[in-house]
Amino acid sequence: MRSAHHPLTPLVFIAPAVIVLGVFVVTGFMQTIGYSLTRYTAFREPVYIGLDNYVRLFSSDRFWLCLLNSAIYLLVTPALIVLSLTAAITVEANLRGMKWLRLALFLPVITPTLVGSVAWRILLKDDGVINTILGVVGIDAVRWLTDYPFTLVSAMFVTLWKGFGFYMMIFLAALLAVPGELKEAASIDGASRFQVFRNVTLPAIRPAIVLVAIVSSISALKVFEEIFVTVRGGPITQQTVVPLIYRVAFEEGEYGLASAIGFVLFLVILVFSLVNLFLARRAGS
Repeated sequence: MRSAHHPLTPLVFIAPAVIVLGVFVVTGFMQTIGYSLTRYTAFREPVYIGLDNYVRLFSSDRFWLCLLNSAIYLLVTPALIVLSLTAAITVEANLRGMKWLRLALFLPVITPTLVGSVAWRILLKDDGVINTILGVVGIDAVRWLTDYPFTLVSAMFVTLWKGFGFYMMIFLAALLAVPGELKEAASIDGASRFQVFRNVTLPAIRPAIVLVAIVSSISALKVFEEIFVTVRGGPITQQTVVPLIYRVAFEEGEYGLASAIGFVLFLVILVFSLVNLFLARRAGS
């Protein structure tokens, strides 16, 4: 039987997305690579210099310190997985009031990151609520906004607060998709709740865990607003790579060097994501 639609019909539907990606993503990406090979500042047109920007970059202590801070910031990923999965399990229990709890846990997701960062900065200042609570239990005040590595931890609080509700919904969808018959069969065979979760639920939601791990890791490596607002005014060596790109491009006016940093960060994220996918497939096989 002949198809009822024209062979080019699917292309018509995907054409708008392809055009948008081509103009705003692919073109911009290629321009970034081109600029990274030039001396391009706020006061002169791009001049081709080859790999000089990359030589400067890899010989810069502050780049390596910022890259190290980005690696440290990845610690937020396992914390997000644990918190969001725990919240999803709690919500899935469908106890009284769970609908309101689900709404409350998801509320930070729809709150602008800038607003959340400002709120956390107020909470974490030297005489803020957090230090007041620490003082009540006999712990000295922590300078969350000025002392390293607490500056990174402060931004991590914002990332955790902002993101775990979104990942909770991903895990909740995965949990609801686990066949109830498998859980019932395991329970009838004498498995405890923990054994059912470990041997039935956890393998079933592994794709969701891999997705959350990769997406949250990419977000952690690209973090900007949380760092920029929470730790504003702090030394750049206490921040991550994206704030360094902002500093180099918009405060120092070296667009070529900033483009080189951006391209190297892209390669780091690409390699990290591919390794995660490889390890996840190997663990699942």
